[in-house]
Amino acid sequence: MLLDVRDIYVEYQRDIEILKGVSISVREGYVSSVIGPNGAGKSTLLKTVMGILKPKRGSIIFDGKKIEGKQPNELVKMGLTYVPQRRSIFPQLTVKENLEMGAWTLRKNESEVRRRMREVLELFPSLSEKINEKAGLLSGGQARMLEIARALMTSPKLLLLDEPSFGLSPLMTNKVYETITDLKKTGITILLVDQNLGKCMELSDYVYVIELGSVRGGGKRDEMPADVKEIIRRWLEAEEGKGVESLSAS
Repeated sequence: MLLDVRDIYVEYQRDIEILKGVSISVREGYVSSVIGPNGAGKSTLLKTVMGILKPKRGSIIFDGKKIEGKQPNELVKMGLTYVPQRRSIFPQLTVKENLEMGAWTLRKNESEVRRRMREVLELFPSLSEKINEKAGLLSGGQARMLEIARALMTSPKLLLLDEPSFGLSPLMTNKVYETITDLKKTGITILLVDQNLGKCMELSDYVYVIELGSVRGGGKRDEMPADVKEIIRRWLEAEEGKGVESLSAS
């Protein structure tokens, strides 16, 4: 396993637990998603993996090493990268400058930064057209793509994506998910959290269901237990039936 989260408990305030014994595994080269209702603890899980929050107990093992307690900047150097739910671009900087900010671990190696930028822009050709424009002038979907592109500047082993469709129109959501699908084809490992259950189910190889801070079940997408599948079906139907067909082959 590239990432193994084992029985972690996380609290924001004393005695108010947000995550209660959560365990998930992320396999290298696959897309894994954590789905659930608002307030279930999905974003908290990603923030804990990234070192922004510290678990009260439990362990997190990344690439064979225990990482709970490490700072986010240390984890970036180890191969973890994170795109938060809220917008995080630097609006007064150009697209190019934003990408360079993502390569801070390589700042002493200018040739490597240029190489990485060429590779990233091949994945995001729409950003090439705006490379010298201020990032604050980008549309919401373009800004989200810039955030993902910036996160890839360090050639991460694992990309954490928190609500990539947050605040986007259906059209922009589709474009962002097309981009994530292209990333999947390159073999990058992704741990994804999103409220768009239909898109998550279409894209993911492995799915974990979380409610009230606890994992209700999960595993390989096409081998989900019947009770877990029923929970997902209920949530999908609440989204006006979008994505229900994605379960029909399971």
